[in-house]
Amino acid sequence: MKKKEEAIKELLFDSGRATADAAAELLLKKPELLADFAALAFSNEYPFDMRASNVIEKADELKHGFAAELIPDILERMKGFRNDGPKRQFLRMLIRYVKEMDEDYTGLLYDLCFGFSCSPGQSVAIRHNSLQVLARLCKRYPELKPEIAAALELRVNEESGPFGRWLREFVQSIRG
Repeated sequence: MKKKEEAIKELLFDSGRATADAAAELLLKKPELLADFAALAFSNEYPFDMRASNVIEKADELKHGFAAELIPDILERMKGFRNDGPKRQFLRMLIRYVKEMDEDYTGLLYDLCFGFSCSPGQSVAIRHNSLQVLARLCKRYPELKPEIAAALELRVNEESGPFGRWLREFVQSIRG
């Protein structure tokens, strides 16, 4: 395992798009490496956790379902990530799975994303990705719209900048 981990770290020598794209292509060609990339993504070892989660998300975007087996682990570990990168990347990946996700996992995802979107301590990207998940949840479960809108409306006046604008637009869009 240590040799594989070091080889993956060498592969992820920077945070550039070209590096991530090349690593995602490699991961798709060698899916047996997914567990090793996931271990690094879950490691809380910056910057490799961010880079590995980015590669997983990109590979899954290229081949929908590629990393679906990681969803339970991602949801379980989401609150424990010390760095924003894995949260941001995995939320972006989870947006694609809301439609087909098991209801138990959907409930966990709802709780996480609602909490993240209301937390000024989270980065704007995490809060924005959380709103995107909530938007998909509203499409899947329209009965959630009034509850989500009412709760988030309480935050609208507390927010400013890009996130404040996104939040106001989101609340307006689900209010209809």
